Amino acid sequence: MMNQKKIEAIKETFVTVFTGLIINWPISLGFLYLCIDVMELSTLWTSIVVTIAMTLVALLRVFTIRMYYSKYD
Repeated sequence: MMNQKKIEAIKETFVTVFTGLIINWPISLGFLYLCIDVMELSTLWTSIVVTIAMTLVALLRVFTIRMYYSKYD
């Protein structure tokens, strides 16, 4: 049987992964639209801009989730 700490780690993992799916997909589409259609960047620059932006979004998202779950440690 799993102990409470492992169960909480599994919950946090699922929240992190599925919020990534829910939040990142529309943000990614928005950045792609801006880079390709609005700013007319090349494929390389689009990749660089989207990667940097999505990394910053992921850092903020994971930090927020971690701080939420650390209240229960």
